[in-house]
Amino acid sequence: MYNQPLLSNIQSYSQELKSLLDPRSEVHEKLIQKGMILFRQQLVYGVKFSNEKVEAKVQDVTPVNVELSFDHPSNSTCTCPEQGICRHQMALFFTVLSRAQSVFIWLQEWKNHYQVADILSTLQRGSDLLEKVPPRMEKSPEQWIDRIRNAYHHVSAKNFYELEEWARVCYKRLLGFAPVEREWKPLFQLFAACESLKVINSLASEPKKRAHLRSFTEQMLEEADEALSKLTTTASPFAFDEYFHFLREKSHTFLEDETVFPTEFTDIYMKLWSALFKRKRDLRQEWDRLIARMDEDHDERIDIAYIHIAILLEEDDKAIEQMKNLGSAIAPYTLRWMNMLQNDRMRDRLNHYLPVFIDQITTFISSLTHSYEQAQFTRALFQILDSNTALYLDSSLLEKVYMKLLPYSRFQYNEYLLAKKDYKKWAELQVYTKNSLDYIDKHTIDIVAKNEPAALKPLYHETITTLINNRGRDSYKRAVRYLKRLQKLYKKEKKLKQWELYLSTLLNHTKRLRAFQEECIRGKLISDDS
Repeated sequence: MYNQPLLSNIQSYSQELKSLLDPRSEVHEKLIQKGMILFRQQLVYGVKFSNEKVEAKVQDVTPVNVELSFDHPSNSTCTCPEQGICRHQMALFFTVLSRAQSVFIWLQEWKNHYQVADILSTLQRGSDLLEKVPPRMEKSPEQWIDRIRNAYHHVSAKNFYELEEWARVCYKRLLGFAPVEREWKPLFQLFAACESLKVINSLASEPKKRAHLRSFTEQMLEEADEALSKLTTTASPFAFDEYFHFLREKSHTFLEDETVFPTEFTDIYMKLWSALFKRKRDLRQEWDRLIARMDEDHDERIDIAYIHIAILLEEDDKAIEQMKNLGSAIAPYTLRWMNMLQNDRMRDRLNHYLPVFIDQITTFISSLTHSYEQAQFTRALFQILDSNTALYLDSSLLEKVYMKLLPYSRFQYNEYLLAKKDYKKWAELQVYTKNSLDYIDKHTIDIVAKNEPAALKPLYHETITTLINNRGRDSYKRAVRYLKRLQKLYKKEKKLKQWELYLSTLLNHTKRLRAFQEECIRGKLISDDS
């Protein structure tokens, strides 16, 4: 027999398993059966208790190490590759439980867990029997939501730092309870990501918790993306209609529920409507509903959703008008809209939207307090406005984007100007961004020198001045090398008088720099008796 504290921990763990494992689920039923087989065959050995944990080895096809954490059940582990609760953990649990109570009684209690609700759901009036329908499947959107929420019902993290890991473990275990049918898994994953976001929002009321859970919310958005990608690349069975209807009807909660993650909530709403709900009738109904909400109260999430649905409905003028009203608040969402407008059917509309996108994005970037944030957002923008997309855009408009986002767009603008063969502007960009000739590859310099050598003159002047100001014999030597190349450019243009004026002015300003004067003599730019 166990002492009272340990017995209490085992009972607590037992209750959690009962709430997590559904006897009506084929997956869970098989999990229990496999764990029971390992337990009955006495393949669990080396059981050790320590610090509210129990560990043991289980001899399966290969031996595995199992550890159950009574204090933090979500931290239980097994060295097998299965995610979430596995048969080895169940086998160890049954081994531990058998020393305190009958495993058979536990199984009966587990199987009867939902029995009362099931019996009540089957009670019908006599008239109902005349309209007899086939028995309902055990899975439904509402039952999925209950199962997902139950997975997070016991917050076992003791501090802020453990909270995120606890949430990740709960979510990982939750995916282990997905339906066994392959086509249903991404749909369950989508439900799990959406509902997990709501659950975590309810736990993140304090700023410290919010900070430690933000990366988990980003993970949920990625999970939703992955699920939607799978759902939209294959034909959905008719059985999905009930679930899609549920998601569509509940999607407004991401706009109306109180949240400390407004951007993430709005983003998941946009994902659902972009990927799943494309029927014109549904979009129009949602747009009308949003207009009614906007009349009642002005919430930024409602405004962003209005713009999103307007874009999907091709109500471009209405969308742009609302974008101008909101100003730079739209910036975090513009990348999604730009990405959406890039598909072949919508691409022609992107030029119509781009001016307002540029205005609001540049305003937003300039408002960011850290340069790394500005660079990060600019980089994300140009992952969408890549070279392939740029081919379909108005060139003057695209150049305006590059110029407004300098210096963070210098790499993209550099490639754009070279591709356009605008070597004069390319050279001006190098001067503006203080990009010395020392750091430009020789191949690029050769191309510019061959096609428009005069464009290099300002760059040579700037580089020479920088090297002289750096002082030091090595810098002077490099400055002289560039001076000799610059002399050839002036000679090729038949502007030797300008060259002589430039060189004499330079030598006069640097007459106290004896080492530089010596390098000029050594490089035969001037004679010894000058």
